Amino acid sequence: MQRVLVSFLWHMHQPFYKDLVRQSYVMPWAYLHGTKDYFGMPALLEEFPQVHQTFNLVPSLVVQLEEYARGEARDALLELAFKPVDQLTAEERSLVIERFFPVPVRTMIQPFPRYFELYERRNNTSRHHAFSDQDIRDIQVWWTLAWMDHDRRPKDMVEKRRDFSESDKVSLRRRVEQIIQSIIPEYRRMQDRGIIESSTTPFYHPILPILIDSRVDDGNVPVAVQFPYDAREQLSRSLTFMRDRFGVTPQGLWPSEGSVSNDVALLASSVGFRWMATDEGILSKSGVDLSWGNRSRLYQPYRRNGMTVFFRDRTLSDLIGFQYMNAPATESARDLIRRLKELPGGSHVTIALDGENPWDYYPNSGRDFLRRLFEGIKNDSSLQAVTLSEAMDRRPAEKIDWLAPGSWANANFQIWIGHPEDHQAWRWIVRAREALMQRKDDVPEVDWNLAYEELLIAEGSDWMWWFGNDFSSDSDAIFDSLFRQHIKNIYHFIGLPEPEGLDEPIKKSLEGRKMVMAPPPPLQMTKDQ
Repeated sequence: MQRVLVSFLWHMHQPFYKDLVRQSYVMPWAYLHGTKDYFGMPALLEEFPQVHQTFNLVPSLVVQLEEYARGEARDALLELAFKPVDQLTAEERSLVIERFFPVPVRTMIQPFPRYFELYERRNNTSRHHAFSDQDIRDIQVWWTLAWMDHDRRPKDMVEKRRDFSESDKVSLRRRVEQIIQSIIPEYRRMQDRGIIESSTTPFYHPILPILIDSRVDDGNVPVAVQFPYDAREQLSRSLTFMRDRFGVTPQGLWPSEGSVSNDVALLASSVGFRWMATDEGILSKSGVDLSWGNRSRLYQPYRRNGMTVFFRDRTLSDLIGFQYMNAPATESARDLIRRLKELPGGSHVTIALDGENPWDYYPNSGRDFLRRLFEGIKNDSSLQAVTLSEAMDRRPAEKIDWLAPGSWANANFQIWIGHPEDHQAWRWIVRAREALMQRKDDVPEVDWNLAYEELLIAEGSDWMWWFGNDFSSDSDAIFDSLFRQHIKNIYHFIGLPEPEGLDEPIKKSLEGRKMVMAPPPPLQMTKDQ
């Protein structure tokens, strides 16, 4: 009997939080996830070298992690976490109390009695001066410990629990710096050993089909975006960057938000990619019947425009992303293995999801679940974990006549260009790009290149995610401000005044919005930090 081949694709991504004019970071999540999952996930595979996996690294995230690793990142939240308590201003003390508690209380605060005690006291008092210097120092330390990989928290500090000293903070900062400096080398080490494959995404994580033609899936979109040059630039930069960092040319692509189309397949193939992955909804939309009785058609690769395309199993991916944290690790791992073993022999199943966000909601950052899952796959002769390139070489691809345009979200682009707020954001991009191109011969090359970099950043998917009535969080205003700052920076670099209206927020009423779990907003030392 043929084995069932299983490919895990972990998508490692954060928005580009750096303001290139102010040379500072507006949000801290690249570094915080760096000390936890960006390092911990590949490092875990030291225990399971037979369980091959694919890690999809977004170049703009790698750029940020490298800057933190060099000690060059100006991040106010990082500095506040280690600032001596006796040097904190009253405002900074309040910010520590307000901001230094993660959202997932059950998994990131409750397991630590002292941290939970301080959290409850914060919620039960309106007077922040009730917190002593020692309380503030303990919050600083536990904030950092909670955001560290479960397997690499300093055991002596975890056992100490309270009454941390300033020298403890100095030691902890050195440990944080060591972990951040080890992240990219760890991926390279695991890749060179053949345990993982490194795939990638367009450089600043844009929705490629929209960049190529905003009306690809809906002729009624009221803003015309047709930037195929930018789409190619985002892809070619990504491939070159990853080859330089990892020593090999990446074979695979997870297009941002799983967004594909016929043109994207053709473009990715022409740049040099061999495979890409997206969601099963796109396969259905492309005319492949996946109804009951035909589900097996999902479990094979397909071929279009010179590109091998894998379609993820949405159910299995979402079980890991949103459900399995609610059950004991052994039970959840056993359930997933059972589901895999029920697939027909010879199947290839792709499980693709965020590589960092789910683990905040699992006990012990999901390490117990992952260990049981990987151990179960390793010990079961009917299953084999392979990278997507390995799967491509072992399973023949079936030709499809059309690759429907769409993303992993409802097989369309509604979230990113379906609401008047999205349209407004895209109009700012179109307007700024026109100004940029008109000034190409009138400004120094270095300034024009920086302005074009800001344009590519503004084209990223993350800003539009929060516009419109699809999703909302406590960080809406920060994302809105940072997007408009990137647009402003374009005008700054090309020596033009900012257009009227660019100071006005795009995000309006919260009516009809879906509230989602999101990290609390970071410090705002200035308007854009």
